[in-house]
Amino acid sequence: MKELLKFTPWKNSDTLVSLGCGSGWWEINCVIHQPAGQLILVDHDFQILTNEEVGESISYFENTANAKNTTTILVKNEDVHALTLASEMADWVLIFNALHEFKQIDLVLQEAFRILKKGGQLFIEEEISISVPLIHEGCGKKLFFTEELIAMTSKAGFEMVNKKQKDEKAIYLLFKK
Repeated sequence: MKELLKFTPWKNSDTLVSLGCGSGWWEINCVIHQPAGQLILVDHDFQILTNEEVGESISYFENTANAKNTTTILVKNEDVHALTLASEMADWVLIFNALHEFKQIDLVLQEAFRILKKGGQLFIEEEISISVPLIHEGCGKKLFFTEELIAMTSKAGFEMVNKKQKDEKAIYLLFKK
């Protein structure tokens, strides 16, 4: 967690949007430890991303971290390929281990670019292929090579700022609009 939060130094006034967040577990843990002004959780699955689930996660992390949540958290059940969020409203877009699952990655990256303010940051945490193409154990979809991720994101207009190997399976990538 410490390494992740060092890699993503958002301010306590920033607006964060997480795309394909599932139940928002990782994101809620992050903002309990490093508050933001607002966290908008976006996932199409209204059975997984619910206000009740978010409330339970907040309680859990408040108890384990012995800290009170100060970040406003909103739930949006919608398609990440066509967001209803306003243009240039976010300081950060977060994608935790979900990019490989999106049907049209180019559209998701276009949407991320659209909703980010000028100078805004795109953070991607993704399991990657190293020497041979790999399949994600959880969903059965193809994992990208680091170079592929960087090329796709650059094609969408982002500039790479930083990259860091998270562990033997995953990488952190940071881009700027």
